Amino acid sequence: MLRHTSGLAALALALAPGAYAHGNGTHTAQSAQPAEVETSELGGGIYMLTGRGGNLGVLTGEDGAFIIDSQYAEMAPALLNAVSEVADTSNVRFLLNTHWHGDHTGGNKPMAGAGATIVAHDEVRTRLTHEQVQDFGSETRTTPPAPEEAWPVISYSEEMRFYLNGQTIHIHHLPHAHTDGDSAVFFEEANVIHTGDVMFNGSFPFVDITSGGTFAGYVTGLETLHELANAETRIIPGHGSEADRTDIMALKTMLEEAMAAVQGEIDAGKTLEETLEARPLEPWVADWESGFMTEKRFTSLMYADLSSDRD
Repeated sequence: MLRHTSGLAALALALAPGAYAHGNGTHTAQSAQPAEVETSELGGGIYMLTGRGGNLGVLTGEDGAFIIDSQYAEMAPALLNAVSEVADTSNVRFLLNTHWHGDHTGGNKPMAGAGATIVAHDEVRTRLTHEQVQDFGSETRTTPPAPEEAWPVISYSEEMRFYLNGQTIHIHHLPHAHTDGDSAVFFEEANVIHTGDVMFNGSFPFVDITSGGTFAGYVTGLETLHELANAETRIIPGHGSEADRTDIMALKTMLEEAMAAVQGEIDAGKTLEETLEARPLEPWVADWESGFMTEKRFTSLMYADLSSDRD
């Protein structure tokens, strides 16, 4: 729960419509046209699919397809077609949601219609089955429950494993990172990790502090991912191009240094407006700012988190 008025104001600014639409959206079809789906083979029967929304991971084999995330509802036909091409089957056995946001769960219903059993962390099921009311200080935004067909029917609290298509699929909960229900998926034999949105490769990440995410937890999540990986690990980030272990460390280092810079402004007693004017994140803007997460938005979001007490 945010307690400082300055934190609430920063949160309202950080999650202005352009930013909020990326992270949460809705659980039904979006208005934009579907994007093309690109497929990259990572080995061990695993593929990375990119389109509009979060990156998908797909494990193929005789046991049926295991899919990670579902992008938006209108992307489902193209995604299912891409899965059938690489898997040579229309049998979608499991769908794992890495967190609750609409750009990762919007296609749950059509995926379930294709036979997928939906799996997620306990908090993802809670958020998808209930209306989410988020107080940004200057406005309240409401996300309705997902359709029942889109709800996870299997959930876990700390970790779980699947044994499918010759892979040990080890699912790790990364607490209070991007949200309160983040999962990272490690295909152990293939040495491939899907990070969910606890990695935006090459850009300022979105930390959804309205959904239990924290910058400190995000850094801890990156530490966990770095420990899981080695120099040969191929990494599917939530957003951005395929990554490796050095990319995780680069993101972690940037975040720690950026957090220290913003914390310095807070410790000096500066308001949000004064912090924005001081531009403490300027050293990282050229390399890390993206169209979605601008310097102003990222500074505001970080200020809101670091300056706020939570229950």
